[in-house]
Amino acid sequence: SMVGCASVANGRFPAGLIRPDGHEKMRISSMLRAIHGVRKLAAGLRPFNESVWPGVRNDLFVAHESIYDFFGRFVRARVVLDAGCGTGYGAARMIAAGAASVTGVDLDRWSVRYAKRRFGSGRVRFEQGDIERLRFSDASFDVVVASNSLEQLHSPASFVTGLRRVLASDGAAIVAVPPILGAADAAVHAGMHYHRSNLSVAEWHDLFADAGFATLCYSHRAARVEVRPDFSSLHRSMLSVDDFAFVATDLAGLYAEPSITALFELRLAG
Repeated sequence: SMVGCASVANGRFPAGLIRPDGHEKMRISSMLRAIHGVRKLAAGLRPFNESVWPGVRNDLFVAHESIYDFFGRFVRARVVLDAGCGTGYGAARMIAAGAASVTGVDLDRWSVRYAKRRFGSGRVRFEQGDIERLRFSDASFDVVVASNSLEQLHSPASFVTGLRRVLASDGAAIVAVPPILGAADAAVHAGMHYHRSNLSVAEWHDLFADAGFATLCYSHRAARVEVRPDFSSLHRSMLSVDDFAFVATDLAGLYAEPSITALFELRLAG
């Protein structure tokens, strides 16, 4: 029934419905993906691309929210660029954290259109654009953030060149990238259609340092050992942003302890 489908899509199993296992789990997972694809299309988004959006508030979405809440520590009364803003929920969270203004840029016009409709306001605006070719004036942003967008670039170095130009001399950039530590991790990400650059954590660190940035490292982790997010699940999450932590570390520390995401705080050296 439609009620049963809706209940399963929300991660709940109605009374009388046997909890699935084996092939039934696979069938339900396929059904959920189809349902969520239809929901995205109805919301004006591409149905099966990689965009994270508020319509599927699963563990993956909550983890992404926690990254933007970490960015929120840096943005109070600042003019912010969200590079690769996706569906715009992160820009809205930074406004809530006290940013003076946020400009979100994304290459996907569907995501930008959704972001404008859902989150556009006087202090936040969205535009379609290529973050490898930032079109803004020199030193026009106090803070630049990028959450899991840089791995989708063909030329991350082009973004970093633009970042140096548009960031104020006393500004900060905070970027989140996949924690690729070796060949096995790289192979996994190479199989993801939208992941193109797939640099290792050390290669990101070197890229930023070579561009003249002083770099601080953070590890994005589950806050407690009993928190075990399932990033493949499409069910509504039982987690909150408080179930994730951001631990200051160094490059060696990012390799020593598993991270959900590796983050770098960048400031122009000297």
